Amino acid sequence: MTTTPLVCIVDDAADYRTIVQYLFEYHFPGYSVRLFADGKDFLQALPQLNQLPSLILLDRHMPHVDGHQTLVYLKGHPVYKIIPVVMMSADASVDEIKGCYEAGVNSFLAKSLDFDSLRKQLELVCQYWLETSHNPVEIR
Repeated sequence: MTTTPLVCIVDDAADYRTIVQYLFEYHFPGYSVRLFADGKDFLQALPQLNQLPSLILLDRHMPHVDGHQTLVYLKGHPVYKIIPVVMMSADASVDEIKGCYEAGVNSFLAKSLDFDSLRKQLELVCQYWLETSHNPVEIR
């Protein structure tokens, strides 16, 4: 029996989380989604999740624990390091993007801000990481 892939979205923008939740609910119902307001909330909840996330979409700029700090923790953890992490930001510098790749991010994308572009971006990201690629979470 296969489990429904779990996608964790970590982003401090409440409006963005609402839109993403809607998109998953109505356009991508084959995936479970959990939303978190920052890296601190996500990292505290992660050990209590019923299953490992199959994919983490992580905002780069957040208060408390930002995306880079969250990424460094995940990629340094013996269990969580295999989870694909896609970092997203509307305004990251070249040095920030480079730093995320150096820390082990699987992909870094410019965050789409209009509804249709965001829907297409999420569709492509999920299709690649959850359907096309051999997801390390699913084969462990």
